[in-house]
Amino acid sequence: MRGTFLHNWFGDRILDKALWQPTRGSLARGWLVSFPITVIPFLPAQSLFACIGALFVRGNLLLSIAVQFLSTPLTAPVHLPACYFVGEVVRGADPREVWKEVRTTPSHLLTGRAVQSLYLGAAVIGILGGAAGYAILHGTWKEKPRRRAPASGVVKRDHPVPGAKPKTPGNRKHPKVVRGVI
Repeated sequence: MRGTFLHNWFGDRILDKALWQPTRGSLARGWLVSFPITVIPFLPAQSLFACIGALFVRGNLLLSIAVQFLSTPLTAPVHLPACYFVGEVVRGADPREVWKEVRTTPSHLLTGRAVQSLYLGAAVIGILGGAAGYAILHGTWKEKPRRRAPASGVVKRDHPVPGAKPKTPGNRKHPKVVRGVI
């Protein structure tokens, strides 16, 4: 299997540290592709689609799977009316009338006419929520420093000792290094 297209694309990508470790960029990219997928109602295999999207953008896979749990039967009473409301308003309906309709006849959300508004609202909420989450994660997540400062009082200085032989083609040794303490 090594050397095949499947291994080169899938094998090397699945081992990428950005997919598994929580970094600012990988989490933001994972949210960006996962949130629109979780908002789409009645989408089977959401986690699979979210993982494929995360692989394409090198987003965090664990976050992509976790975000899919925002769309469950427990969250449907909030999720579906919100998508329908946004879809109807985008299509030009009066927000007060739509709100009244959602409050009085929530079963209307499962009719054929409502499906168009549901999916349109889901697309709008998904894109806006994905972009907002990307910006928030990218702006607020603080990366930890890559290098630690040296122990207190000890400073590493790399400079040649005065009087050391200069580097020449015949003299391949490195000059001596002075390590000082402040």
